[in-house]
Amino acid sequence: MSSIVLSILIAGFTSQAGIIVAVGAQNAFIIRQGIARAYVPQILTICIGADIVLISLGTAGMGSMVSAHPEVLKALTLVGAFVLLIYGFSAFKRVFETLMRLKNRLRMRKARAMALAGGGSLDDRELRGSNDDGGDGSQRNVADSMTVQSASSLRGSASASIAGSVESSGNEFQQGAQTTLRKSLLACLGFTFLNPGVYLDSLVLLGGIAASYGAGLKWSFAAGAMLCSVVWFISLGFLSSKMSKLFKNEYAWLVLDIIIGIMMIFIAAHLALR
Repeated sequence: MSSIVLSILIAGFTSQAGIIVAVGAQNAFIIRQGIARAYVPQILTICIGADIVLISLGTAGMGSMVSAHPEVLKALTLVGAFVLLIYGFSAFKRVFETLMRLKNRLRMRKARAMALAGGGSLDDRELRGSNDDGGDGSQRNVADSMTVQSASSLRGSASASIAGSVESSGNEFQQGAQTTLRKSLLACLGFTFLNPGVYLDSLVLLGGIAASYGAGLKWSFAAGAMLCSVVWFISLGFLSSKMSKLFKNEYAWLVLDIIIGIMMIFIAAHLALR
């Protein structure tokens, strides 16, 4: 590979990096799916494939066609803003559902703690049990002993239940963050193709830069931009999957959904008002 081709390849890589490395709707969606470990390979395939197709079209000269029809981009902007708004409200809906689950779990733990406290008082009664009643005392001791065993059993099951609840809470929320393959793919397609920025960036901007290198070298620039997309999306999906260990706590999911909800609504408002 000649030094000229290599430099153009690097120029394509860095140009795409300046565009793609930003926390937008698509990247936020990939991060959440990666943390949930939900259909990450399929989603990355769509994102990488879409970038390769759009960069190819832009390099082939379709950027001028996009620039010639601003009304299409305007319509796409409004549709994209609506989709982002729906996803933002869905994130806040998940926040509400998470808060309700936390409230119910806290109520159950309080009930189990009360059951535990009741078991402790029965133990105390057994320790204070007297034999003042003569022959009746032995029968009372037998009855008290059976009651204490029952309370101990209750206390043991309550403790196991609390431990099991704490241990499984992360898995429950991680699984709850997942959705069906169809919904995940449709959401990914929406974030990818209903974003007018992707057409301006990939078709117009990158296509225009590629054209400046001439017919012989513009595909070297395009290859660098495509390589950047492959590296970025695979890295984003891999690192997000590694973060799943940090999200075994339901509060982490709560914070993530709040951030995503705010981000989606902010981007939707920005698109609608521009």
